[in-house]
Amino acid sequence: MQALIDETQQEFRELADDIAASIGITNPSDIDGADPLAGWRTLQSAGVLELRERTDGAPLAGGVEVALLSQALGAALSPAPYLAGGALAVDLISRSGDVNGWLPGLLAGTDHYSLLLTPALDALGGTAGEPGVLWGASRDAGFAVTVLRGDDGVIRVARRPIAGARRLDSISLTNELWEPPVEAEWEPGGTLSQDDLDRFTALALTGLAADTAGALRAALTGVVEYSKQRVAYGVHIGSFQAVQHIAAEAHVAIEAIAAAVNYAAWAVDELDADAALLAARTAKAVAARNGRPTAEAVMQLYGGIGQTWEHIAHFYTRRAIFDTVLFGGEDAQLRAIADARLGGE
Repeated sequence: MQALIDETQQEFRELADDIAASIGITNPSDIDGADPLAGWRTLQSAGVLELRERTDGAPLAGGVEVALLSQALGAALSPAPYLAGGALAVDLISRSGDVNGWLPGLLAGTDHYSLLLTPALDALGGTAGEPGVLWGASRDAGFAVTVLRGDDGVIRVARRPIAGARRLDSISLTNELWEPPVEAEWEPGGTLSQDDLDRFTALALTGLAADTAGALRAALTGVVEYSKQRVAYGVHIGSFQAVQHIAAEAHVAIEAIAAAVNYAAWAVDELDADAALLAARTAKAVAARNGRPTAEAVMQLYGGIGQTWEHIAHFYTRRAIFDTVLFGGEDAQLRAIADARLGGE
């Protein structure tokens, strides 16, 4: 087993950090009028949309690279919807064999894809006649993609245009959600096995947990630097034990997420689908448990300024909460793990 990143992956992480820094948000005012597709063009030109394209049954890059890039984009608070519209959409279509030739437009950056989720945002939607919610859309153009299970049990990827979609309020100011149009018909694509679907879910859970780890790590780094400059009672606030203890506990919580993500990212392509999904659910459960409390601890360390709309701290908290909700939080993951371990008893 190799759950640590190698030299090539370290180089990729440095590239991912550079890409993310160029398309991220550093001040709340940056989000006003920001075009997520501006960052999308950067991602496309860097070639990272192709990471999950499959050749001879194997992806160009593993779950580790997707996790590294997701961490970097989370840390930079990037509004570009890479995980949904890039990694996961490409993974899903590519696993199905892309029988209709959808991938070239996606990889070229001309066709934009979003994932259709259930109204509760806890799974792929579209199978119960519900309108659902689009994750990864940036405007009312492009396609929604999901999986449909036929009466014969066959699982098939499908897409439909989202022209006329309406933007919804989202708790995360750097992750948009859209309401899809209901009248469009699904265009069926290739078929998927249950193992394909489990590995796709594992990649989604791992990517979201990685995004949380990146956002929290950046948030903590920011407030630690602040504590070295902010003076109270004639000394830097970082010299107070109360501040140090909160920061130390936040660091431990973040590293717990990162450790679980490292293993889950490696497991996506290297373990059996069942084991990969268990590892991903564990990482998502840890991220969901630690995400919001850690982000709120960072806001507490900033003091009053950290509670203001004009400060960047609430962007990290909102992102952590958003990541927690998608594909299920801690309780949902632990129940699924228990069902898998105990056979649903």
